[in-house]
Amino acid sequence: MSEHPHRPVVRDRYRPAEFDAERYAPDDLSFWTPVIVRLGRIQDDHAVLDLGCATGGLTCAVAESTGAHLVGCDFSNALLEYGRRVRGRTSIPVVCSDGAHLPFVRRSFDRIIASLVLHQVRDRQRVLVEISRALRPDGLLLIRTVTPESAKRWIPHRFFPSIAQAQGARMPSIAELTDGITRAGFSEIGTDTIVRTKQLQPEQVERSLRRDVADRYPFLDDDELARGVKRMREQWATRRDDCVDERTFSILTAVNRRSRNEARTEN
Repeated sequence: MSEHPHRPVVRDRYRPAEFDAERYAPDDLSFWTPVIVRLGRIQDDHAVLDLGCATGGLTCAVAESTGAHLVGCDFSNALLEYGRRVRGRTSIPVVCSDGAHLPFVRRSFDRIIASLVLHQVRDRQRVLVEISRALRPDGLLLIRTVTPESAKRWIPHRFFPSIAQAQGARMPSIAELTDGITRAGFSEIGTDTIVRTKQLQPEQVERSLRRDVADRYPFLDDDELARGVKRMREQWATRRDDCVDERTFSILTAVNRRSRNEARTEN
């Protein structure tokens, strides 16, 4: 993802402990794991790559739920190391690598999961081609993503125009992803919409926001921060149901045809 000089850009700087606690909380894993397993059609004899696995919360949950053979891969060694410490030295291997240069031989996996990661890579098309290479013929790719429109509506994004703009601008549209997936050799592309409803704690949202201003939103000035926090507090003081955030996610699945065509050529 290239930075535009006239547009605020979100910095993906994560504190491992806080990232792990937020992304892989028990209620989130209990919600998402069966969704990923069902839509990814993951079975116990499958070899599965979790690309962008971070601290490995979802990786371990899918492995425990299915008995499948999981491998985690992430570009951040800090996130991987934290995951090793908090989850112990499990039998699930993890590797630190760039998604555009995967350290796996061709046709290594039956399934590849790319959960909330493709908006962060610089060369998305190269990553998709690498995924196709690493998948076996007729293997399945599962992408979890958020549309630009949905990203703008999340709490607290909606209260801060520059954050909403930046979050929306960084997310690829479904049309962009579909085009890239098709060009990488995939077909039978399906799209599912999943709504995740969460009860929020206003004080925790504000604490997390103030931390993220320094880590991820350096473009947010003091005036916009003050105005946005004021709007949040006013809404939550008068309507407690506004503490519920309905976040809409999109899950794309696609079948790898490039590897099948290559296999036919070799035979």
